[in-house]
Amino acid sequence: KDQIDVEVAAIHIDHGLQQESPAWSRHCSDYCRQLDIPLETVSLSLQSVSGESLEAQAREARYATIQQLMQPGEILLTAHHRDDQAETLLLNLMRGSGVKGLAAMPPLRHFAEGWLARPLLEISRSEIEAYATEHKLKWIDDPSNALTDFNRNYLRHEILPGLTQRWPAAAASIADSASHLAEAAQLLDQESYKLLTGMIAAPGRLQLEPLLQQPRAWQKLLLRHWLQQLGLPPPPRKRLAGFVQQLTADSQRIPQINWSGVELRRYNNQLYAGRRPPQHDATTEIEWRTEQPLKLPSQLGELQMLEGRHQRLMVRFRREGDSMRWHSHQRSLKSIFRQLEIPPWQRSRIPLIVDNGAIIAIADLAYADETTLHLDWRRQS
Repeated sequence: KDQIDVEVAAIHIDHGLQQESPAWSRHCSDYCRQLDIPLETVSLSLQSVSGESLEAQAREARYATIQQLMQPGEILLTAHHRDDQAETLLLNLMRGSGVKGLAAMPPLRHFAEGWLARPLLEISRSEIEAYATEHKLKWIDDPSNALTDFNRNYLRHEILPGLTQRWPAAAASIADSASHLAEAAQLLDQESYKLLTGMIAAPGRLQLEPLLQQPRAWQKLLLRHWLQQLGLPPPPRKRLAGFVQQLTADSQRIPQINWSGVELRRYNNQLYAGRRPPQHDATTEIEWRTEQPLKLPSQLGELQMLEGRHQRLMVRFRREGDSMRWHSHQRSLKSIFRQLEIPPWQRSRIPLIVDNGAIIAIADLAYADETTLHLDWRRQS
């Protein structure tokens, strides 16, 4: 830290999975005190999650904790090395990953409001151990790293040694392949970004026609990139492939897939993606004194009067047979929603403003004839 004139701090995460973990925390504390490096120690209490390995839970909890501790612009440095990179590629290969997964770990990526860097990614484990021994550095080996019950440890102790015996540069060659795949993934990312720019209709909406002009493989890739841009997890590969096949089906149908709390659907030649909304009681009625904004239930956002006479109104949601006088005709809400191109699954969650039993506004989307209100519906993102 003296040579490069930067502030350095350390983070130690105690997962609470080993009896020796208090001693490990003391080791980190003593070491950082000797080097005059501030240390943040956090103890975790992991809960068993069905269908998820303890190894994956610990990793997710560790990174989530570090993410909360990092300040904007800070850089997290991890000690992942070339052998780790080879293991990661092999693990992802066993999972059937695509180009991005087989690119393994990037040397630098955005993380929290800063960066995550892996400066040792091109250095082997043996080189690091030799350096530590030569400079008499003290370290602790986690005994769980010897357990071959964990997939990564199985690769490390059972598979890679055999590969290295046959091909001495196996780990380096595998890591090189990851680097080549990372370059290919970057090119695909750049091209996907260009193509998506002309397809996005609105936040969470994608135009279908230009997507269908692309080859099937590009369709799946573009959908994955679009979902990633929205901050949504990727769908299972087979489900996405099945959904893409349905996109050329009868336009009256509304194909959809659901996964991990996310919904992806087609409607009116557009795709809609977003997190599944919470359950909503459509029978709810709320009195609204319009001089104050109205907070809506079920994460539906807030209504505010921008123009109009302050009064006492009712806010409710769609019912069978609802209608409103709109464009000089009494029209059913169903026909108005169709003209506004509002997808069917969203209609029951749109607040209706009622005065003396008559619907005078559909949120801020449509107003009854002769209504002087002007509203703002701030949807909750």
